[in-house]
This record gives sequence, C-alpha cells and structure tokens, in this order.
Amino acid sequence: MGGRQAALFGRADYLLTRRLQDYAERGQLAAATSAFGAFVTCVIRLGGNGVLAQFAWLGFMLAVSLARVEVVRRFTPETIDLEYFRRQRRYMVGLGVADSLGWGVGIYMFAIFAQGAEHYLLSVLAAGVITASMIYYRAMPQVCVIFVAVISLTGFAVSYALLGGIELVSASLIVALTLVLMRGISDDARLYRRKFEGEAELAESAETIQLLLHDYEAQSADWLWQVDKGACLVSVCDRFGEAAGCDPQDLEGRELVSLFDTGPARELLAHRLLVRQPFRDLSISLNVDGETRWWSLSANCWDDGTMHGVARDTTDTRQAVERMNFMAHHDMLTGIANRFLFGETLREVLERKQTKGRQALLYLDLDHFKQINDTWGHSTGDRLLTEAAKRIGESVKSHDLVARLGGDEFAVLLTRLTDATDAAHVAQRIVSAMEQPFVIDDQKLSTGTSVGIAHVQPCREGVRTCPDDLLRQADLALYAAKALGRGTFAEFEPWLEERDRERAQLEADLKTAIQNDEFTLHYQPLYDVAQRKTVGFETLVRWQSPVWGVVMPGEFIPLAEDSGLIVALGEWIIRNAIHEAAGWPDKERVAINLSPLQMRSPRLLPTITEAIRATKIDPGRIELEITENMLMHDSERNVAMLHEFRNLGMRIALDDFGTGYSSLNYLRSFPFDKIKIDKCFVEEIEMREDCQAIVRAITQLAGALGMSTVAEGVERESQLDWLRAEGITQIQGYLISYPVNANELCDGRPFNEDRHKWFKPPDESHGTISDAA
Repeated sequence: MGGRQAALFGRADYLLTRRLQDYAERGQLAAATSAFGAFVTCVIRLGGNGVLAQFAWLGFMLAVSLARVEVVRRFTPETIDLEYFRRQRRYMVGLGVADSLGWGVGIYMFAIFAQGAEHYLLSVLAAGVITASMIYYRAMPQVCVIFVAVISLTGFAVSYALLGGIELVSASLIVALTLVLMRGISDDARLYRRKFEGEAELAESAETIQLLLHDYEAQSADWLWQVDKGACLVSVCDRFGEAAGCDPQDLEGRELVSLFDTGPARELLAHRLLVRQPFRDLSISLNVDGETRWWSLSANCWDDGTMHGVARDTTDTRQAVERMNFMAHHDMLTGIANRFLFGETLREVLERKQTKGRQALLYLDLDHFKQINDTWGHSTGDRLLTEAAKRIGESVKSHDLVARLGGDEFAVLLTRLTDATDAAHVAQRIVSAMEQPFVIDDQKLSTGTSVGIAHVQPCREGVRTCPDDLLRQADLALYAAKALGRGTFAEFEPWLEERDRERAQLEADLKTAIQNDEFTLHYQPLYDVAQRKTVGFETLVRWQSPVWGVVMPGEFIPLAEDSGLIVALGEWIIRNAIHEAAGWPDKERVAINLSPLQMRSPRLLPTITEAIRATKIDPGRIELEITENMLMHDSERNVAMLHEFRNLGMRIALDDFGTGYSSLNYLRSFPFDKIKIDKCFVEEIEMREDCQAIVRAITQLAGALGMSTVAEGVERESQLDWLRAEGITQIQGYLISYPVNANELCDGRPFNEDRHKWFKPPDESHGTISDAA
C-alpha cells in the first residue's frame, strides 16, 4: 500500500502518513507508559493534602491515555484518503498536547504537595516521563516541542513556588535543558526526514527497477528466476511458467534441476547450484508439451544464500544454427553430403591409426547429363540429380558416405570392406541402378554412369594416403572407365598416373605449338557420286611435334578444347585453309570444322571475313561444318551466327547427323546446305538392314528439304554401289583417298575411284577419316 500512497500523495503528505504510522506503532505503549507513570506518581504521594486533586488528575491522565489508545486502535494506515490522515494528525496532536499539559499540571501539583524525599522521586519520575515522551513522540516533533515547552514552564513555576522567586541557577539549568532538548528534537526531526527521503528515493528506484524488470520480462525473450538455499524455485514469474508450460504456482518450491532432461548439462547445473557458483550461458534441454526446447541459463549468488538468474529460450537460435550447419555440410538439392563434409570425413578416415576393414573411394558422374539438362531444362535436371543421389544411396550401406561434389559429380566413401573386390561389387550395383530409366513428369530419361575406384592403401613407413591424391586417383580411374565406353567402372592403376602426366606435358607443349608453327593441314577429298569427281576437301590438322612426333587430332583436339586453345588453333586453321584453298586451280570447296568454343568466340566472324578479304576467295567455296550437339548450347545465338555466315555467301553443313538429339528440330530451325551421314551407319551398310533404313531415310529427308548428303567412311566399292543406288550426293573415305598434305594435293594424282593406280591404302598408323579437327 505504501507504494500506492507514495504514487498518489506528494512527498510532504507521504511524510505525514509515515509519521502517523510510526507514532501509531508505539501509540498504545506510549499511552500505557503515561498512564502507568501517572498511577505511580499518585501512589508516591498517596494521602496528605490535595488527595481529591490527585485523583482528579489521575482520572484525567487515564482518560487521555484511553483516548490515545482508541485513536491508535482505530487508525487505518492503508487508506489513501489524505483528509483522513490530516484528521488523525489533529486528533493525535490534540491528545499529545492534552497529555503534555496534564503532565505539566501533575508535576507542578505534586511538587507543591511533596515533602522531603518525595521531591527526589518526583524528579526521577519527571526525567523518566520526559525521556519516554521524547522517544514516543519523536515521529511527532510538534508534540515533542509542546511537551518540552510545557515541562520547561512547569519547571519555572515549581522553582518560583518552592523558592519564592526565580533563581539564576535554576533558571539557567531549566533554559539549558530546554535548549538541549529542543536541539535534540530539531536534529531528530531532520534525521527522520532525511531517512524518510532516502527510503522514499530507494523505494522509487526499486519500483522503477521492478517496472523495468516487468517490462523486460513482458517484451524480452528472457525471464528472471531465483532459487532459495535449497535450489528450489521461488517467486516464479508468469514468463517462466509460460516458457516451462506450467502454472507458476505449480513451479513454486520445485527444484530447478527437476525441470530439465537428464544428462551432463543437468549434472553441471546441479553442481553449480549446490556449491553456489555463478555460471553463464549454460545450455540445457527440457521437454515442454512433448517438444524438446533448449534454454540458456545464467546466475549469480546473493549474500543471503539465494541465487538469482536469467533464462532464455534458445530453441529457435539452436535450430537456425543446426540448419546453417546442415547447409554448410550438405548439398541443398539432394540432401546428401557436400564436398566440404566429404573432404573432412575422408581426411578423418585417412588419419585414423586403426581402422576396421578396408576403405575405398568411388568417383562417378552421369553420362550425357548436360545434354539432358539443356534439352529438358534445369528443373528436370535437378530432379534427375535428386533421384540419382537416392539410387546411389540405396546401393551402399548406411555407414558409407555419399556426397555430391558439384554438377553431376558424386563420390562414395566405402568403409568396412572385407575384401578388395567389394568396391567393384558396389560400383557395379551403382552402374546397374543408374541404367534403369528415370521417370520425371511422365517422361522417361535414360542416362548412365561411369565409376572410378581408388583403394586406400595401408600406411607405409608412417606415410598415409593424402585425400587429394586419393580423389585424383579415383578421377583418373573415372576417365579410364569412360574410355572403356561408359556405363562401366574401372579401378585405379599406377600407369594411369603416368598417362596423366604425359597428358599434362602434352597440354603444356600444345600451348607453344601454335607459336612454333608445328601444325600442318591435310585434306580429305569430297567426291561427287553423280559427277564422278572431287568437288571439295575437308580440312584436317596434324601436329608435327619435335618431342612427340606426329600427333593425331584424336589426341590433341580434346586437350585443346579442355584448355581453351581450340579457339587460337581454330583461327590458325581458318586462315591457312582459306589461304591454301585460294590457290587451288580447280576452285574446289574447302570444308572447315568448327568447335563449340569457336562458335562462342567473338573473334570467329572477324577471322573468317578477314581471311576472305585477304585472299579474295569466293565465299561460296567455303563450307563450315558444325555438329548437332553444338546447337544444343546457346542454340539461338548459334543459329543467328549461322545466318550471318549464310549472308556472307558461305555454305553450312551439319556433321555427324543422327548421333545427337532432336536432329529434325535443328533441320527445321536452320536450312543447312548439306547433311553428313556418320560413318557408323556406313561401315556395314551392305549387310545391316537397320543401317540401310537409316541412310535411306536421311537421304530422302535431305532431298525433300533441298539438301545434299555426304556419306562418311566409304572404304569399299560395294558401299559406294549401294549409296549410289540410293541417290547419295557425295562420299568421303579411303576408297577415294586418305588425307593428303598440300604437296600431295597438287602432284596430279586423281581423287576418284581409280586412286588404286596411284597409291596403296595407308597403314593403321594413319587412322581413319574420323580424325577430323
């Protein structure tokens, strides 16, 4: 209630209420003391003169004391009625004045009637009354002042009555005593007021702090708690109860540790509470309405043995951290481990001093995934990757780790293998699982995988396998598997590293080969079946390396494409092929192959136009060959580029027709001049009906679209006879000529069906016409 009074009343009025309350606390004892003093005084002077006056005075003092007791008894300190307190002050002051006057009259009367030793007793009694009154009336300084003034006047009256006048000594003593008492009353009143103001300010500060704490609990995610010496909860707030899912009254007196789940954190909390040791940010779990929640507790010890602290629900933060940790260690698309987690796990496995069973690493990627992704869209590609990850996971054991390293690349860390052949069995299961078609949006998609296997070798002389080395070994084995025809697996062997080093050195030498002019051009005749003559030549490139000797395109062209050197090499081929073709006397066409990287190069068109301008060759003699797969990458831009070539007068041929995707769609999107039939359909054209049907359909389709056709890989006259009967336009192959250099091109030999009169077929070291740039 004091808080309400302090809030409603002014400082002065609240001081009044405090004085009245303090006086009321001792009022009954003060009244009893005064009544008892009056009774003792009468007993001392019982009999003699003035008996009636004595009893009348005693009756008055008893009446005043009873009135004082009644006023105090009826006093209501909790009220907020200010007028009530003012009225009570008047009552108390009035009764205090009456008591003071009564004692003044009594002391004077008994001093007059007293005889001999009675004066000493009355003096002691008077001193006791004064002292008691000063104590009891200290909360009412006005009454104290009146009481002292009355007693002082009584002293002067007694001195005058007994001595027949005012003596200087007695008067001085009375004045001195009065001044001392008045100074004491003044100092005590000042101290009382100062104490009151200090308490009031402290109460206001405490109230402000309490309001802030309530606001903090209401708006903050934290809440306050405290336990007694027995580590039991006390003064449980609503926020605590709400967070714990219990009524605060039910939590009152309950051990704090009993709320939490058993475990190391709970044991640590119990120990800290037992030894009264402060702690901070102790993370601990508990069950709230069937759900696991996490709290963070902090606490300090107080001098009274209790502990006060703050709690925070960190469940959301913990879950966010767990999600971030999951995202940092897992692939968001497939949900399996990512490269970071896989690398960390692989490093831990390799660093273990003792392991149970053998370990192996599988490295794999999806065959033709890029084509599927470009054809059906990235959404379909993502779902394909997710399904592929699921199949890989189902093919291994639960203790093995499957990870997506990026793109369509996956890795599997096999542990606890009992035999070296177990890794091969797992790889075969994965290959078999990936061979099954994927059904996505009612569309069947066929892909496959190639797997490279690298075994973890035992520690030798304290040297353990490095994670990067193991990954590189598995990667080399993967390339070896692809070289076997894809859809299979291969295990790492030491010679693969040697071949990889040779490949790296070959790539390094390739970078300087263009500058050192180590390349030469060869030409494969294009023979017109109806005219029975050569009407053009396809440009091929050979690398005459001072280190490696003659390097065929099948070896260095993939290196040039991987390293990006194909753009510079292609520009060299374009310039030199057009330059040499410009000097051919019979004005045959020259066919030049373009790679996907060249089509994306901004220097392609300027290179061709500059070569045409420099040689003044007829653009109609230039034939650019592209593959179907090239149009799958940035097809709109590539088609626009082809139209620019066509506008300059050049011819466009579609190479390797039928071996890619959506060929008919590309025939519709751009009017090619020529379709080249891949040699895989020509090799057994006389014996296989399926090849005959495909070539016949392509020939009819090309004729209907106004395009000429070229059959690649013609090496036998029986092949030529069949193709001529079906209306093929041109052929290409060893039956006409193997690729020749510029000097052989001009030595007068015929490039037709009579070529056997001039030269013998090349040996196997020359390769076939598939060695195109």
